[in-house]
Amino acid sequence: LRREGYTVQVSVNDYLDIYCPHYNQSQRGALERGVAEQYVLYMVSYRGYRTCDPQMGFKRWECNRPHAPHSPIKFSEKFQRYSAFSLGYEFNVGH
Repeated sequence: LRREGYTVQVSVNDYLDIYCPHYNQSQRGALERGVAEQYVLYMVSYRGYRTCDPQMGFKRWECNRPHAPHSPIKFSEKFQRYSAFSLGYEFNVGH
C-alpha cells in the first residue's frame, strides 16, 4: 500500500474488513490466475514494517482465491492494545 501512496489509518479497538479481489466465473477465461490481484498480510515487528521485510514475521492471511465460489473471501482484523493470546502481538499507537 505504501508504494502507491494509499494508506489506511486505524486506531486501537478498530476493526478492519478486507475483501479479497474476486472475479466471477464468466471472467475466469479472460483473466488468468497469474494476472488476478492477490494479497498477503504479514504480522511483523516494527523493524520488519519499517524495512518492508516479512522474513521475521508470519503470514496472517492470504488472498489467493480470486475465483472463489459465490462471493469474495473476507478477512477481519481487530487492532487491540493487548492480545488475548499469550503469544499474540501488541499494537502500539503510532507504530
